[in-house]
Amino acid sequence: MGLCLLVGRNLGRLDSISVQAYSLYSQGMTYREVSHALGIKKDQVKYRVVKYARLTGSPYPLPKRKYNGAYLYALYKNGMSVKDISSLMSLHKDKVYLRVKKYCESQDLPNPFVDRRPAFAYKLRTEQGLSYLIIAKIAGFSDKSSCYRAIKRHETKLKNK
Repeated sequence: MGLCLLVGRNLGRLDSISVQAYSLYSQGMTYREVSHALGIKKDQVKYRVVKYARLTGSPYPLPKRKYNGAYLYALYKNGMSVKDISSLMSLHKDKVYLRVKKYCESQDLPNPFVDRRPAFAYKLRTEQGLSYLIIAKIAGFSDKSSCYRAIKRHETKLKNK
């Protein structure tokens, strides 16, 4: 009961925006997202969250950053485009590529951004002897000349190894 009185007394000094800011921030939203939702500046959001936490004795919430490679990799593997991930997480597309690449290297996973069509097309050409037009249709190239160039680049890469 004493806690209720303490909180009730302190809430008199808090405005509704501070309560809303703390609530949204503790649910995992970033300062930027809270500022857009409430229509106030980002600095004001931080001030109001800290003010609420201090006056009510609530823990200062620190949401987990979801910018780690595992989370970004999972979003990409579940069908989200890099453009959508970057806008959702407020990251540049290059950061998304880099963090997913580092995560894949640390977990010994294949990099999902590497185009594996040239190796597949090369294998079809050498083992099956298919024409470039047929390989282009199977492997998803736009035309036979782009398929031909991809196979030739892959051949030179194999010879240089």
